[in-house]
Amino acid sequence: MTDSPANSTDGAAQEEVQGEPAGPWRPRLWHIWLALSAFLLLINLHDVTRSLAPESDDYLRLAQVRDWLAGQDWFDSRQYRMNPPVGADIHWVRLVDLPIAGFILLFRLFLNQQAAETAAMVAVPLAQLYVTMLVLRALMRELGQTASEVQLGMLLIPLMPLLSFNYMPMRIDHHGWQATAMLTIVWLMIRTGYRQAFVAGFLAAVLLFISVEGMPMVAAIGGLYAVRYWLDRAREYEGYLLGLAIGGPVLFLVLRPLSDVATPYCDMLSWPHFLAFGASALAAAGARIMPAQGGKTGRLLALLPIPLVAAPAMLLPLGICAISPMSVLDPVLKANWFNYLMESAPLWRQIPSVAVMLVADFVLIALGVRLARERWRGTDYWQKWIFLTLATLAAAVVALLVMRAAITAQLLTLPFSALLLATLLPRAQALGGTVKRVIATVICFVLVTPALVTATAKPFDAKVSYTLVTHPKLGMDGECSIDRLREIPPSMMFASLDLSAQIVARTPHSVVMGGYHRNQAKMLEVFRAFGGPIDQAETLIRANHAKYVVTCTSSPDLAAYANMGEDNLADRIFAGNPPPWLEPVPNLGNAALRLYRVR
Repeated sequence: MTDSPANSTDGAAQEEVQGEPAGPWRPRLWHIWLALSAFLLLINLHDVTRSLAPESDDYLRLAQVRDWLAGQDWFDSRQYRMNPPVGADIHWVRLVDLPIAGFILLFRLFLNQQAAETAAMVAVPLAQLYVTMLVLRALMRELGQTASEVQLGMLLIPLMPLLSFNYMPMRIDHHGWQATAMLTIVWLMIRTGYRQAFVAGFLAAVLLFISVEGMPMVAAIGGLYAVRYWLDRAREYEGYLLGLAIGGPVLFLVLRPLSDVATPYCDMLSWPHFLAFGASALAAAGARIMPAQGGKTGRLLALLPIPLVAAPAMLLPLGICAISPMSVLDPVLKANWFNYLMESAPLWRQIPSVAVMLVADFVLIALGVRLARERWRGTDYWQKWIFLTLATLAAAVVALLVMRAAITAQLLTLPFSALLLATLLPRAQALGGTVKRVIATVICFVLVTPALVTATAKPFDAKVSYTLVTHPKLGMDGECSIDRLREIPPSMMFASLDLSAQIVARTPHSVVMGGYHRNQAKMLEVFRAFGGPIDQAETLIRANHAKYVVTCTSSPDLAAYANMGEDNLADRIFAGNPPPWLEPVPNLGNAALRLYRVR
């Protein structure tokens, strides 16, 4: 392997490829991490001081960890304060709960329970950010980038919109861990080697247990290993598939109860997936006996049995939901709930600011790989850049279909952006006048990320809306706070889906259901109560033994319910005209919070 970038006359750059930069003092990785952590904490200080999480899943994740620490079984992921006493079936495993629980136990040594939980919700994403930065540094060094370029890549993290959101304090859901895991897998892939491929395959199984939505990228990495064999006869794809085939069942034994061993699931790894992984690994091993693998045609023929055995092994037991678990969603939920989830929507259903953000990745990749080609063509580094480019393009393509996959795409784009920034900055700093240099430097930073195009398109979001719920009275009363609900004795509450997880995490109350797709029957009851005829609402609310009905006029879910029909319960709540069987609870101290006692 080449020890330094070929065709480079920059001696300082050659010195900086590995290790810390030579010459004057420059910040180390942990210095940059401290600065980024302070910045992310500062911009999110309002929510931290009020113990507010950015999304419902963060609240439910906290509630799940709290219940586990209080004695709920490791294998039992049901949330029993949703639809009590049966509970809500949650498709998560405890893997992501471990660091949260660890930090809570640590902080509980010297803080009360609430303060310890808030501190953990700050510490976990920031610790995760540090791990991500360590892997990113290793990846960029493997690509031959200088220490200065590595530092620039780290500084660009907060300018990547989805990275700053998913690694900020109070964000404890699994999406950041997914991106970090895939970054590590890509790093292992470009390092080459059978052992690295095996570890990458095992880590791919970890990623899929965190969330099965990582399957397209796991398959893409497998495809890149296959391409490497086709081109260079490197049998690393065998190690990758073996790691995946071993990792899946081993992790199942650690994370899932044995009672689930025969149950096929679409939304988490189960026996059809393990069958596909095992069949792929066996097909890869068996391919060694196939003839004529000295040529590319023979190697291609040797690879063909792998998808031919894997696809039916997974598709026959699971059907269409193996491709999309939401394909079996009830039409009412799909039309009035799932289609409004921006993070799950494809490019053509996104608001303009998000759409241009997704497209911007392709531009950055194209410009960055051109610079990489000019600098490293003819060296071992260039082949690494080719495979990174293919992996990043795969992530960007997946993001066009499912927006939240763009977290991984933006993370993998950082080496390209750092290369662009390292090229532009000297020109900016060569300008005369301090003000000009500062302005030009800032422009350079925003040009090499999606931040500028996203901000530019923001004013058009309200004019072209496919995933945003619209209603003339939505948000009319400002932000909603449920703090006053803590003053009410523990009760059963009939809440809008988007408020339920926060109620479970921040109050002693129980709710009918949250937005968790395995529980479609109860989710439909919430939709039909708020969005159907008034007499139907009363029947459903009383059938669930609810003492209160609660929602917010800032709730997009409430707007979606109101749009389902005329003069339904949601319409009445927006109008401040509840039916006679609901008694408004006064003096809540928050105009957006609507609480009604069931008479």
